[in-house]
Amino acid sequence: MSPFPRIVTFGSGTGSPVPPEEFGNKAAGLAEIDGLGIRVPPGFALGVSICEEYYVLGRTLPPDVPDLIRQGIRHLEEVTNLGFGSMRRPLLVSVRSGAPVSMPGIMDTILNVGLNRQTVRGLIFMTGNPRFAWDSYRRFLENFSEIILGQDPGLHRAILREAMTSEEVRDETELDSGTLRRIVGEYEKKLAGTGSGVPDDAYAQLEMASSAVLRSWTNPKAEAFKKTHALSGVRGTGVTVQAMVFGNLGQNSGAGVAFTRNPWTGENELLIDFKFGAQGEDVVSGINEASSQKAFREEMPGVYRCLKETAIRLESHFRDMQDIEFTAENGKLYILQSRSGKRAPLAALRIAVELCREGVIQPEAALALLKGLDPGSIVEERVDSPDFPIARGLSASGGVASGTIALSSKRAEEDAREGPVILIRETASPDDIPGISAAAGILTARGARTSHAAVVARELGKVCIVNCPDLVIDQPHHRIHLGGQDLFEGQPITLDGNTGFVFLGKVAARSEKPLDLLLALQGFRVAVKKAQSRK
Repeated sequence: MSPFPRIVTFGSGTGSPVPPEEFGNKAAGLAEIDGLGIRVPPGFALGVSICEEYYVLGRTLPPDVPDLIRQGIRHLEEVTNLGFGSMRRPLLVSVRSGAPVSMPGIMDTILNVGLNRQTVRGLIFMTGNPRFAWDSYRRFLENFSEIILGQDPGLHRAILREAMTSEEVRDETELDSGTLRRIVGEYEKKLAGTGSGVPDDAYAQLEMASSAVLRSWTNPKAEAFKKTHALSGVRGTGVTVQAMVFGNLGQNSGAGVAFTRNPWTGENELLIDFKFGAQGEDVVSGINEASSQKAFREEMPGVYRCLKETAIRLESHFRDMQDIEFTAENGKLYILQSRSGKRAPLAALRIAVELCREGVIQPEAALALLKGLDPGSIVEERVDSPDFPIARGLSASGGVASGTIALSSKRAEEDAREGPVILIRETASPDDIPGISAAAGILTARGARTSHAAVVARELGKVCIVNCPDLVIDQPHHRIHLGGQDLFEGQPITLDGNTGFVFLGKVAARSEKPLDLLLALQGFRVAVKKAQSRK
């Protein structure tokens, strides 16, 4: 029997510590951030022990979970002054995983739990914003149907694309309330036709969402991630439930991801991907394009300034480069998560050295940040060729990679046995982890630099370019259209992750060791040895 309780709460400013090994890194981090006085959505977390029992019981929730959920919801209702399932002032929640180890985007998330036809009306009454209410319900039905009911996401995307084409808009954020309401009606008809449905009862929704999060601990992409990163002995995942904050609420709202330092070069610069009118998963999923950092700064200067100040505080507190997920709701900044950011090997070296030089950490801590990394093998790669690029995307992980085109993870794994491969996808997802692991580089037509797939690619030291507008993939014919020409699987291309340029064929590159960083690191080693000898 665990000595720890089965549930913890956070978000009321108490800052009570939460053990990550019992409730997951997400809940532990949020509780710690809350204690710093930084605004986080209030929430509660169910312990990792519940995940262990869930599998012992044959993928069934332990009998005490419904009561624990009601206990957690009572806390949220008290803090928010809203009611879960209320017809007039509805409380909506997000349900997320929270393992004791970082697994970005690998397990499932369900947003807007608590919505049905009645609570949508309550949301309209409470906010006076019918577009926001129907958009939130539309998102909930998509999310619930795909993750909990196991339906093909293409079912909803086809309806959404048809509506966008009919309304002649490029982005779903441009759809009006009437169109969104019609889309919801179409979704409900499709669900009824399949014999599946979404329960109206908010607690039934929450229990199903919690079960889905626990089930995702052993889904194929989670198993592939654990295998790639040699994660053995991890007990399971917690379930983190938070009151929703809404990046789709209005003009001064949105969602994004920020890195306190550049995660592929290590340079000390705030790097942000932000999408106006979006909810949290829109950016990290890799499906959507993000707005430019410049646009975010100019349109929301107050939020940008608050985020920059918060980023500095979080990096100083946690003593490492941070990966921050955040939402702006009507001009208020909420931090949804802050964790040590995944980084490319070169970035890891620069960040460790510069954090030490800045006095944030000591030499011993700098060496600890590089545990498992061979600094002597790190090089800076640059394209060394007069050839002109045929296309350009957004850099998401630096370096240079040449290889043959592969349009699926399976093809990448097969072709990698013969030589380097470049995996090309419309948008990469955590489902592509086996292909990302096998490839030398990744190129996508859409997506953001901070998407979960880009994060995984960086950590594995892969070159990555996203959001390449000139890339058109013709999967049935095993070819792509890039830079005005057709290229087929098996043909070679080169990615320059430093600039975002794509070259035809194999392009020469030069490599240089970051001697100044390596010399600084050697100095740290000497300082640590001297300190140890004095003990």
